[in-house]
Amino acid sequence: MASRRASPWLLGPGRPSALTGGVIAVVGVALATLIIYPLRDIAPVISLSVVYLPAVVFVAVYWGMRLGIATAIVSAAAFNFFQLPPIDSFAVANHGAWASLAAFIVVAVATGLVADLARGRAEEADQRRREADLAADLARLLLGGLSIDEALPLASQRLAAAVGVGAAALELQEIDPTARQIAFPLRQGDERVGTLILPATLGPDQRARVADRVVPALESVLAAALHRARLQTEVVETEALRRSDELKTAVLRSVSHDLRTPVTAILTAVAALDPEHPTPEDVSEVRDVVTHAGTRLARLIEKLLDLTILQSGTLEPRGDWYSIEEVLSEAAAYVDPAAQVVQLSVEPGTPLLKGDAGQMERAFGNLLENAVRYSDRKPVLVRVRAVGTRVRVRIVDQGPGISPQEQERVFLPFYRSPSAGAEHEGSGLGLAIAKGFINAGGGEISVESLPGQGTSFTIDLPVEGSDGERISSAGASASAPAPDHPLGDAEQVAAGPP
Repeated sequence: MASRRASPWLLGPGRPSALTGGVIAVVGVALATLIIYPLRDIAPVISLSVVYLPAVVFVAVYWGMRLGIATAIVSAAAFNFFQLPPIDSFAVANHGAWASLAAFIVVAVATGLVADLARGRAEEADQRRREADLAADLARLLLGGLSIDEALPLASQRLAAAVGVGAAALELQEIDPTARQIAFPLRQGDERVGTLILPATLGPDQRARVADRVVPALESVLAAALHRARLQTEVVETEALRRSDELKTAVLRSVSHDLRTPVTAILTAVAALDPEHPTPEDVSEVRDVVTHAGTRLARLIEKLLDLTILQSGTLEPRGDWYSIEEVLSEAAAYVDPAAQVVQLSVEPGTPLLKGDAGQMERAFGNLLENAVRYSDRKPVLVRVRAVGTRVRVRIVDQGPGISPQEQERVFLPFYRSPSAGAEHEGSGLGLAIAKGFINAGGGEISVESLPGQGTSFTIDLPVEGSDGERISSAGASASAPAPDHPLGDAEQVAAGPP
């Protein structure tokens, strides 16, 4: 922010030009000399010397004591030459002329001293104001919404403008200046908080002003900014620890229930089997219980491993070409082996996608598992079509739907809707894992739902290039066509709570 300078005509910092002062002095003396001629008939000539005083005072006020004294001498000479006998001569016949000259000089000196003092006070006040503005700007930059690394270059530019140099540097560590630089250490108590680097072309007065006025304010603001940055880091770390604790608690809760339930079912079924005289019916029943519980246990362990990979940040998707139809078919076969619920429809000519087919299969497997779980054996419609530079997959079910409040939370790990009954087995991991894998592959997922009318999950996956290979129409037509759903066109049918 450029500093504002008061007008020199208001006794602010600075003076009008000396040339202007000289012209005004000459004009003022000439006017005073002319004014005296008509006044000689009504007043003694010796008393009319006061007519020159306004010019002397005005020049002394605005141009200082030196030009004021010069104006006083010129005024006395003009008064003596044009008004006092002998006229047109600098000879002094009346000692009153000397008194007038002395009076002019005294007035000029006194006025100049007072004006210089007023100007000095005005310059000091203006300097203090600019320093206060600089401190306020530095506080706004370093303590505002920017990070300390982003704010330092801006603060350096503001310092350079305030000091009047071409460039300045503000560093957070101790810097050894070169021969063309001067370094001002910044400390807060015994702690070194940074270094201010300025060009060595600064004069002694400027260096003293920077050291006495700028550096103390900069030290306080920079120390406060560093303290604020440390507090923000601590807050972020505390929040991360809190989230980690919440996740651990959720994992333990899930482990204590979702892992214990299938294990308990397996142990109970095996314990109920007569070891000496097992009947074929008992063996078959135990086998079914163990298979169901073991499958549930394996899927839960798989999901926990997937979530661990996603949250550790170590996920590295592959970049292979794959068919979205094949991925969805594999996922549907895993979730619905009898092909009675999931109905897949792929638009002919849908392009191949580039990414990790295994991760996409697990993502869609979780989405379809969620939809089948809450569909109550009603059809789950999966429709695929190309939309611009993306392939859009829409998974629509006829479950109980999701309330608007819950839609913002369904993708959180371990979240299960309070309205989900005990008959719906789920760990609350499926949608979180699906979102993680889809986002890792450059895709996006969203949910639309109306309570009581189902849920629709929309997945947009990017297409690599514009002339990639295409899925054949025959392959797409081989998929079972999805029957019309009463709400399918409105895209507001859906999968129940995860």
